[in-house]
Amino acid sequence: MRNRKKMLVLAIVALVLVLGVGYAVVSQVTLTITGTAAAKTQDLKVVYDGVNSGTTNGDTNKVTAISSPDDSIAATFTLTDMVLNTPAELEFEIENKETDVNATLSLPTITQNSKSGFFSISFAYKDSARSGSGTYSDWTSGTKTLAHGAKATVKVIVTLTNTPIQETDSSTNITVSINAAPAA
Repeated sequence: MRNRKKMLVLAIVALVLVLGVGYAVVSQVTLTITGTAAAKTQDLKVVYDGVNSGTTNGDTNKVTAISSPDDSIAATFTLTDMVLNTPAELEFEIENKETDVNATLSLPTITQNSKSGFFSISFAYKDSARSGSGTYSDWTSGTKTLAHGAKATVKVIVTLTNTPIQETDSSTNITVSINAAPAA
């Protein structure tokens, strides 16, 4: 019986040691999760909103076509029967449709004016186009910030500055570019 008791005590001690060592070996596991996340790359959503107008000294008949389709990045116009030193004013409303990113608008650049000796081009800018508030200011230098969700109007002013002598000088092709970039 004594042997049996010793055997039982030894078996219990051995069992406790085995369980203790086994428990220590499997007592902790570290689970990890790794991955990556990337934002969708897309163009800044600054567009013409379809609102535009054009006059030549109050005469809308000389602006035979003006278009800036809603949600477009391209606008067009056609002027006819221009008179010396009488500017044609073409207004194009721009909207920043971003919900959380302001846009920096570059100074408009004349990338094409095939008869620059006869036609001059200048620019003006007005905030808050839709509400009609704000006044135009000449845009001759610098950039403009267009807040997210905001609208502004860019005015392109085309003036016949010299009387064309030859028929080939009586019209010009005009291209104006305005870059919109995310504001820092």
